[in-house]
Amino acid sequence: MKRLALLGLVGLVAATAVPAGASTFLAMSQQELVAAADAVVIGEVLQVQSYWNEGATAIVTDALVGVRETLAGEASSIVQVRTFGGQVGPIYIEAHGFPTFGKGQLVVLHLQNDGDAARVVGYQQGHLRVLVRQSDGVQVAVPTVDAGAHLITRDGSPVAPQRVRTLDAVRADVRLAAGQLRHELKSPVR
Repeated sequence: MKRLALLGLVGLVAATAVPAGASTFLAMSQQELVAAADAVVIGEVLQVQSYWNEGATAIVTDALVGVRETLAGEASSIVQVRTFGGQVGPIYIEAHGFPTFGKGQLVVLHLQNDGDAARVVGYQQGHLRVLVRQSDGVQVAVPTVDAGAHLITRDGSPVAPQRVRTLDAVRADVRLAAGQLRHELKSPVR
């Protein structure tokens, strides 16, 4: 009986130790995001379609993105991006930390080829929404990491939330990171 009570207490502690509905992701620097990406693009979401996966065990969403500008790597003029979560009929699956898309959104995406579609590198870390700041009309890149996603360092320390930056600053940071990576690749092996 004591063993059963102890197991129940351990189960209760384990259930309350992690917030319900939370997902934890390893934080990535701009350099790491660019290094892992086949392309970094600015584009407009043209179409969004959610459907059941082949085994009907999860809902996935495909977004067609019209590429307006390629900041690093190479991308076709339209890319298909796949992510987990979405809505099919009355059933909605929210996948904390995974990108979500809406038709007409302007986005910055760090993309990695994944078979017949691309995926966003770093989950929501590699997905920024572009909005126009009302105070001055400047385009800004807004992080999309939701409240259900927690970013940590390799040692497990929490990471401060990403901040809003101008789109021009994001362009410069991505191009700088891509340039540094190209330079490192060209450096002789010693």
